[in-house]
Amino acid sequence: MSENEEKSTIGAQLKAARTTKGLTIDDLQQITKIQKRYLIAIEDDDFDQLPGDFYVRAFIRQYADTVDIDGNALLEAHRDELPQTETETIVKNVDEVQPTRASSRERPTSPAGRVRNYLPTIIVTGIVVVILLFIWFMAVKTHAGAGSATDTSSSTTEVSSSKANSSSKVASSKAAASSSSAAKASSEKKAKDDQQAIKADGDSDTAYTLTNGATKNKVTFKAEKAAWMSVTTDGTQTWQGTLTANGTHDVTLPSGAKTVKFQFGNATSTSVTINGKNFDFNPKNSSSQVRTITLTIK
Repeated sequence: MSENEEKSTIGAQLKAARTTKGLTIDDLQQITKIQKRYLIAIEDDDFDQLPGDFYVRAFIRQYADTVDIDGNALLEAHRDELPQTETETIVKNVDEVQPTRASSRERPTSPAGRVRNYLPTIIVTGIVVVILLFIWFMAVKTHAGAGSATDTSSSTTEVSSSKANSSSKVASSKAAASSSSAAKASSEKKAKDDQQAIKADGDSDTAYTLTNGATKNKVTFKAEKAAWMSVTTDGTQTWQGTLTANGTHDVTLPSGAKTVKFQFGNATSTSVTINGKNFDFNPKNSSSQVRTITLTIK
């Protein structure tokens, strides 16, 4: 960067680079998806017109990269002229996951929760015990019948023993079949009850409710084009960052989270999944790029 460029303002440098590339403000808006009024504000160094401190840096970086200026170097050179943000994360790799302090906390499971976790095992164990007791009872009964008939002929004893063993096997098979059917029905009912669902609150297209989610819900963001976004859980910011084109990022929500607010700077180019299932946060196909979505977890 020349001495004159170092002394000039951010807006002047960006405007000069845009002009050199032969781009108009409308061209730049089409490429970056940043609204025209924000691009003009950046060139005028009027950063108060941008939606927030974080967007000042994100928009300037995106503008600079588009006109072949090193965005990070430009921001560093004019650090004192820009508003400061608490945190700023640029995600360029799918494997670059940054857990937050809130997500690392685990709440102990309550006694009632532990009982629910072991309930299926207790039920299956009880059924097995009942089957074994039934088989033992039938065996004892068969043995007693054979003892009372010791004075009869050997052929009669063999026939009686054969019938008793056959009855025992039939009863055991029926009990096992009944146990298997009951376990299968219980499993199917549990799977149906635990199916995750996300529904809009009434006719709203910005408020939704998640039911039957995971203990710690995993949210995955994917951007078709460069996009900025943030996640706030129960009033505390969990993550914010900018994804490059085709970039993804995973956020694990804290256990026991009740309300999650998503803010999207380029909503039309962003998709979201929760626990691997698609979250259609724009069912009415709104063309608004900047959207705020509230998700209540029950």
